[in-house]
Amino acid sequence: MPANELFRFDLARHRAAAGLRPEHINDFQRLIKTLRYGSRFQLLFAEFTEADYRDALIQQLDLVFAELGQPVARIDLSRQSFAGFAALEAELRRLAADHGAIHLTGVDGWFDEGRWRDFNIRREAIAFGVPVRLAIWLSAGSVAQAIVLAPDLWAWRGGVYAFTTVPAGPHEIPQPQTGPIDPRTLAERSCRIAVLRDAVAADPPPDDEILGLLLDELAGLLASIGELDEALRIRQEEELPVY
Repeated sequence: MPANELFRFDLARHRAAAGLRPEHINDFQRLIKTLRYGSRFQLLFAEFTEADYRDALIQQLDLVFAELGQPVARIDLSRQSFAGFAALEAELRRLAADHGAIHLTGVDGWFDEGRWRDFNIRREAIAFGVPVRLAIWLSAGSVAQAIVLAPDLWAWRGGVYAFTTVPAGPHEIPQPQTGPIDPRTLAERSCRIAVLRDAVAADPPPDDEILGLLLDELAGLLASIGELDEALRIRQEEELPVY
């Protein structure tokens, strides 16, 4: 892979991760690298709690691959009508012709015992006929169903990723970090941005003195990864009113 393409991918994925909840960054990076570099056929199980947050994750993933000219398809079983698993398999085959990855959502309301068993039985045919990285987004309950009803399919999993959320508790406010030169790597900056976003959005917020310092650091880090418009917006709309 050309060095400039590798840099573009690394920059895009770390920018995308900076908008996530801090606890999900590692699994997000694992997932996005598997979608990019994994073997042609992969079954990837992504567990989530909130549909809106799942959609935000998918949007960030898709934006990264769109920048690389590699669009990712999506099948939403809650919106699209399939008579049974055979119809779903046919759609997967169709999309595999011009996509390297497919998101499968709406799993919880569509997969019953029979459809999980059909998926289990058809796994080898799908592996040969649908050579894509298939990201299956599902709840904890559906994960448990898959393990019991499709054990052979589950054994073929290429990765399991946790994007579950719990009600927010008290936030530990991070200490502002400042210095004339920032030696942090792109990955470290991305993680720190996520921590800072989480902290400044806390309810109740930090006191004004700490909040101003955190917003200043956040804007500086965003500028350092090329997010100049967002950095300027934070300085003008959020940081200035604090002082």
